[in-house]
Amino acid sequence: MTIDVTLGCRDVPLFSDSSSMLGGAPKSSSSASTAAAQKAGPAKVEDVPLNSELGLDYSALRDYLAAGDVRKADDETRALLIKMAGQGAVQRGWVYFTEVPPIPSADLQTVDQLWRAASSNRFGYSVQKEMWVQAGKRWPKFFKAIDWTQGENNVYRKWPAEFKYEYEAPKGHMPLTNALRGTQLFQAIMEHPAFAKSTNGTAGMSIDERSKLSGKDTLKF
Repeated sequence: MTIDVTLGCRDVPLFSDSSSMLGGAPKSSSSASTAAAQKAGPAKVEDVPLNSELGLDYSALRDYLAAGDVRKADDETRALLIKMAGQGAVQRGWVYFTEVPPIPSADLQTVDQLWRAASSNRFGYSVQKEMWVQAGKRWPKFFKAIDWTQGENNVYRKWPAEFKYEYEAPKGHMPLTNALRGTQLFQAIMEHPAFAKSTNGTAGMSIDERSKLSGKDTLKF
């Protein structure tokens, strides 16, 4: 059975009150750090093990990323996250933030490693997590850093047309996580155990700890 989880090509404000397939629950760098990150994981996307405790197939995502089709890779990532969240999410077409914690770390890490390998460690959930921590977990500052806002007034980009589906986009720009109903879903992903500790070679140190170690000034505004 094929499940269509797309919303079409209409532009919608990423953070408005309109409906979302990935909305939350219905309620309201330092050079050392960069160098460590670039040593992590396979150098080529084709070499990333497609591990899944849920029996999901990540080959389409790998192939889109290998081909440089970032737009399709982002759409596939969104569809995969819905499948990871379970049958309830599949039936409604979007994910509650409370459905994220039970997702196996292996599956989220596979998606993350594919994005990182394809983008030379510029995209991926763990990249976004580190940038979020460096922004003091302040969403406006974080969204500006990953270029999800634009102009002098920091207006949120409209989905899908105004985002940059290319590897030259600013660091952390992909993958997209819709936050139409707030940031609970995105926060649940950022705080998932899959990204709680670094796999970048700084043994036993959390992303939060590494961020503080690599640049304490990044948390001062």
